[in-house]
Amino acid sequence: MSRQLASEKVIVSAPLSFSGSAQRIWKITNVENPITKLALALIAVPLIMGVWMFVLFWYFVMYVLFGVFFFIFRLFTRSRRRSRQDKLRHREVLDAIK
Repeated sequence: MSRQLASEKVIVSAPLSFSGSAQRIWKITNVENPITKLALALIAVPLIMGVWMFVLFWYFVMYVLFGVFFFIFRLFTRSRRRSRQDKLRHREVLDAIK
């Protein structure tokens, strides 16, 4: 496995989204040993399915109760995660130049 840069490890998707939660949980399977990777994948898949049930409930509550305000909140938090990733990329470029 190749070494990942710090900016590649940042997950921009929201933790309470389907893709963001799955990406965060799936990171536990990032190991060298194929047997361990399979065992962790067998643990990660049901965990992802359970978290997705919670996310589905979360979306239902947030969209029904708070509506438009929830979209604005999601945009601000995403821009914060995106700027963190951009700062890490900038740091990697500066380190590569040195």
